[in-house]
Amino acid sequence: MGLTRRRFLQQLGLGLAAWGASDVGLWTLCDRYHQVLAASTARKLALLIGINQYPLGSGLEGCVTDVELQRELLIHRFGFQPTDIVTLTDWQATRDAVETAFVEHLIQQAKSGDVVVVHFSGFGSIVAGRTPDAIQTSLVTADPFPTGDTPIVNDVLQETLWLLLRSLKTDRVTTVLDTSYLYPGNLLQGNLRVRSYPNPSTAQPSGAELAFQETLLTQLKLDWEKLATYRKNGHLPGLVLTAAMPDQIATEMRWSRFTAGLFTAALTQSLWEATPPSSLRITLGRVTQQIGQIASQQQPQLNGQRSQEPNLTPYFLPHLPIGTIGAITAVDETGKTAQLWLGGLPATLLDQYGVNSLVQVVSADSSKSTVATKLQVLSREGLTAKAKVCCEPGLDEATLPPVQVGQWLQELVRVLPRNIGLTIALDSSLERIERVDAVSAFTAVPRISSAIAGEQPADYVFSKVPSPPTQLASLPATQGLTPSISYGLFSPGHDAILNTTGEGGEAIKVAVRRLVPKLQTLLATKLLNLTVNEQTSRLRIRASLEQLTPQTQTLSWQETGQVDSVASVATKPLPGLVSGLLQIPVGSRIRYRVENNGSQPVYPLAISLDSSSNLLWLAVPTVPPDGASSPVTEPRGWVIAPQQVSTIPVAVTGADWQIQAPTGFAETYLIFSRTPFSQTATILATQQRSGSSAIAGSLLVNPLDITQAILQDLHQASDLLATLNQPDTYSLDVNAWATLRFVYQVV
Repeated sequence: MGLTRRRFLQQLGLGLAAWGASDVGLWTLCDRYHQVLAASTARKLALLIGINQYPLGSGLEGCVTDVELQRELLIHRFGFQPTDIVTLTDWQATRDAVETAFVEHLIQQAKSGDVVVVHFSGFGSIVAGRTPDAIQTSLVTADPFPTGDTPIVNDVLQETLWLLLRSLKTDRVTTVLDTSYLYPGNLLQGNLRVRSYPNPSTAQPSGAELAFQETLLTQLKLDWEKLATYRKNGHLPGLVLTAAMPDQIATEMRWSRFTAGLFTAALTQSLWEATPPSSLRITLGRVTQQIGQIASQQQPQLNGQRSQEPNLTPYFLPHLPIGTIGAITAVDETGKTAQLWLGGLPATLLDQYGVNSLVQVVSADSSKSTVATKLQVLSREGLTAKAKVCCEPGLDEATLPPVQVGQWLQELVRVLPRNIGLTIALDSSLERIERVDAVSAFTAVPRISSAIAGEQPADYVFSKVPSPPTQLASLPATQGLTPSISYGLFSPGHDAILNTTGEGGEAIKVAVRRLVPKLQTLLATKLLNLTVNEQTSRLRIRASLEQLTPQTQTLSWQETGQVDSVASVATKPLPGLVSGLLQIPVGSRIRYRVENNGSQPVYPLAISLDSSSNLLWLAVPTVPPDGASSPVTEPRGWVIAPQQVSTIPVAVTGADWQIQAPTGFAETYLIFSRTPFSQTATILATQQRSGSSAIAGSLLVNPLDITQAILQDLHQASDLLATLNQPDTYSLDVNAWATLRFVYQVV
C-alpha cells in the first residue's frame, strides 16, 4: 500500500528534522557558512560532487558548474589548497567512489579543528527505509539505474551521510546539498530544471550500502537505537545547507553560456562579495531575493547541530576587499593577458557584462604599490573572461605591478550593450500550433524574442492559464467541453506575474499585443537591475527602509562598499524578516532614509516596481530655491549635500508612502549620481506637464524611455576615455554612480 502525500511529508519532515533543522532565516545561513569557512585552521579539506550525466539520458546541466563555482570560491576566496579539494563529476561519482573519497580524503585526514566542506549537486530521491512503512531520502549517484519489479538502487542514503559526517574528527564541517527529493511529475518547472528523480515506490537500497552502514555503526560504537536517538536530537555535526524545504523542489537555471543550481549560484556569488562577518546580515537579502523572485517555492534551509549558535568560531581568514567580483586564474607567459573568474558578479549581470569592461587588481599587499593594475575585458565565455593589462595615459606600463594568479578583482567600469531585450520562454504546456503563433507574435514586438522552455535562457515564461471552474461549467450541457483558456506571463520558476492574465478564449496574437505594455515595464526593470552596484560603487551612500506605522522602525538597510559598517546594526537581525524574506503588510507607511557620507553632493532618483508589476516614480528631496521654506518636487536640481541625511519619497502630504495591495514581491531602486539626471528629468517633467501626479507613487507611463534615459545620464556622468565610449554600449564608472536595490514581500 502506497504512502499518502501527508504521510510522506510527515516522514520526510521527521527525517530532515533529524539533521537538526532550525527555523532561522537565510541571513543566518550565509552568516554561519561564511564564519565556518573563514575559521583559521591548520587545514581545509573539501569533497565536491556534481552529476550531470545520468544513465538512461535523464540528466541535468548545471551540477558540474556547481562544483566549479564552489572550487573557485574555496581556492581563491577562502584559501583552500587545490590539492586538498577532491572533485567527483559525472561518471566518476558512483556510490562506491563517493563513499570511498569521503572516508579516505575527509575522515582519515581531517583532524580536530580542521575545516571540511562537502558539496553535492545532482538528483535526490526517495527509497524504502529499514521498516516496511518507512522511507528515507537519498542522493542519486552515477551508478546504472535499476530495473525490475523491486529495483535495487545504489543511492547514498540519508542515514549513510549522517554516519559519515558523524565519523569526522572535526565539527567544523559544512555540507551543501543542492538537490531535492519530492518529484513534481515533470523535470521542467517553467524554464527551470528540477533536481528530483522519481525512484520507483518499491526501490530498495543496495546490500553494499547497507553493509557499509553497518561498518560505520561498528566504528562509531553505535547501534540503530542509539543512532535514532542521536538523529532525533539533531546531533549532526556542523552545518547542513539545503537548497529547498522538505516539500519543495531544488532547481537549476540556464544563463548565458552556463547553467548552475539556483541555490549554488546565489550562495557562491554572495560569498564572493561578502563583507566582513559583522555585516553579513545583508547577504541574506541577496541570496533570498535572487531565489525568491525566480522561484518563490524554493526556500533554502539551515540545519545541523551548530545551526543555532550565535558565533561558531573566533578564528577568521582575512576577508576580501569589499566589492570583490572574482580572481585571476591564469596569466600568459608575457604577463600581459590574463584569464579571470567572475563568480562574484550576479548571474543576471554577467549575462550582459560587455567587452571593454574594466577591472582593477587588488594586490595581496597593497603597501608595496600605490598604483593598481587595470585589466580590460577582451572576451567572455560564461563565468570566465580573457583580459589584457590596460595602462592609463601618462603611466609607464613597465612600472605597473605584475598580475599574478590568485589576485582579487574589483570592478571599475561596467560596459553594457544598448540593445538589451527580453527573452520569453514558451512553456512546454503549449501545443505546437500555439508555439508557432507565439513565436510569430513575439517576433513583431521590438526587443522581445522567444525561446523554447528548457532549451535557452529566458527572463519570463509565456504559458496558458486555465480559467477557474464556474457553476455554468458544471451544468450537464457544458460538461465535456474544452475549458476556456487564457494566456499570461510567469517567472522562470512558473510563478504568475500579476495583471498579465487575459480573458478566456483569446487568441495568442491578441494576448501578446495585450502584454506589450507589461513587457516594456519588465524590460525597463531589467535595465534598472543591471545598474545595481552597492558592493562596487565608490560613492559613500547608506540607505535604510523605515516603517512608520504603528511605530517607526528600521526594516532593512543597505550601503555601498565604501561605507564603514555599523556593528550595532550588523550584528542583529532586523524586524520583518521571515525565513530571510522581508515582509511588509498592506497599508504600512514606509520611507527611505538616505545618508550621503561622501565629500561631494549626489543626485538621487527613486523608482519602484510594485507588487502589481507597475513601475512608479517616487518624488525625491531637492534643494529649495533661496528663500523657499519647503522642498521643490519638480524633477530638476535634486541633490543631497555631503554629510546630509534626507528621506525618500518627498510627497505633497508628507515624506512617506503607503504599501498597496495586492500581495507579492515589490522592489525599489535608489539611484545616485555625481551629476544631475538631465535627460531623465526632462522626460519626467514632460510626464508631469501632461497631467500625471507628482506625488509619491506616480505611475511611469513610459518606463522604458525613463530607464534608457537613466542609463544615458549615468553613461555621461562617467566621462570616460573615448576608447570606452562606443556608440552601441553604455560605459558606467563605479566612481560616478551607486544603485541600491530593496526587495520586500507585500503581505
